[in-house]
This record gives sequence, C-alpha cells and structure tokens, in this order.
Amino acid sequence: VNSNSHTPTQLVNNVLVQNSCLVQISNVSASTGTNFGSVNGIGYYQNTNSSFPATSSGVLLTTGQAVLSPGPNSGTPLNGGNSSATWGGDAGLEAALASAGITMISKNATVLEFDFVPNTSNFGFDFLFASEEYGLFQCESNDAFAVLLTQGSTTQNVAVVPSTTLPITVGNIRNNLYNSNCPSANPAYFGVFNGGGNAATSATNYNGQTVLMHASATVTPNLPYHIRIVIADDGGVDGTDGDYDSAVFLPAGSLNLGQKI
Repeated sequence: VNSNSHTPTQLVNNVLVQNSCLVQISNVSASTGTNFGSVNGIGYYQNTNSSFPATSSGVLLTTGQAVLSPGPNSGTPLNGGNSSATWGGDAGLEAALASAGITMISKNATVLEFDFVPNTSNFGFDFLFASEEYGLFQCESNDAFAVLLTQGSTTQNVAVVPSTTLPITVGNIRNNLYNSNCPSANPAYFGVFNGGGNAATSATNYNGQTVLMHASATVTPNLPYHIRIVIADDGGVDGTDGDYDSAVFLPAGSLNLGQKI
C-alpha cells in the first residue's frame, strides 16, 4: 500500500474508473486523518496474494493508517484509535445508516468524492469490506461503508448487502463461528476470518473480511451526479470508541460511471 503515489484525482481517473475520457468527472476531493493532523487512511494497493480476491490493484480507504493494512494480521489497531490518531465522523454515513434503523456515532471517517455525468444508464462497482472488529467485537460494532449517490435532491446508498437494502456494516455481515454471543448475519457474504491460526498467512492486517461483492444502480445519462465513497468507525454510544479499524478495497477499473455499456 502506498499513500503518496497517487493524488485523489489520479485514484479516481486512472485507477478506479480507467478510460476516464469516456465520462465527465470533476471536482474530485478527499478527506481523511491527514486533514486533521492525523494518519492517512487513503492509499493505492497492489495485491500479490492469490488468495485475496480484490484483484491485482486498486484503491484502499481505511479508518486508520492505510500503509499498515497489508498482512500478516498483527492483531493490533492500525493507529486509528489512539489519542493522537483520531478525527471526526461523517453525517452523511450516519444518515444512511439511520434510514436503515441503525444508530451510529461515527469517527475516523475517510471520504473520496467527485461529480460525474454518465453517458449510459449503467453504474456499478466491486468492493471488499474488512475490519478489525470481526471476532471479539462483531456483536456490537457497526463500522460501516457507504457509497452515497446523489442526483438533484435525492441521495441513495448503493453499497448494500447483495439482494437486500441493508447497508454494509460489521453487524450486517458476520459469522457466529467467530463469536457465538450473537447470531450470524448474511454469513454467505462473510469471506475469511484472519485471526487465530490464520493470522500469520493473512493477506491483510484485518481480523476478517467479506467476499468480493458487486453493487449496481441505474443512472440517467447526461444528468449531473455526485458520489461520496465513505468509511467510518462506529464510535459507540458516546462517540469515543474507534480503536479497531475497518477498510474497503475497491479494485482497479471496477467503477462504472456510465462509461461502459
């Protein structure tokens, strides 16, 4: 993982979208810990582990220090929770979860956002969600990832558990094999637990990860859209928790903003 090799604009145009000349993209911006005197949660990743399904490269957004994301799994936080490495949450993510009946006081939010004008009605992307909360804290954590797509006055979260309207959170995708204190939730989409005996060979420094998933939506060609890709820690009932970090891996070339048929 490299946090300095690409600007936010390059991460969008050259990595996520590729063929960006086929779609209008503008006003790219990003926000993470470095905007608040803390760690950088944004990076470009290259994958050399054949067991990790998030393709050979892509964009990584984390609630901690992105460069600490590669495995093996050390079992320690990625600098997103200590007193010198914390920052604020995201109201848009909290609102998306609230609309699904989930209360969250977020912190350590990392955001990548921009405007675009699609040429076709097709919109979609691949993603893999990972978290240090899996295992010990998966029963109470709602660390979350959302992709907020706005056209006019309407915003929808298009990052959901496949075939549902449930947002992507630790609590919505978990397997009680790794914590029997709560039931499984959509276990078919939980991929690998990287704790215990799996830690030494883990591709990432996160305790667990989902399978690689695909999200899609229908957009209207030639209308302006805004997209916010955001991940944040669940700060707990008082907003102060956030020691255990989460991440989303977005494979290169998988973001279709209407430039593909």
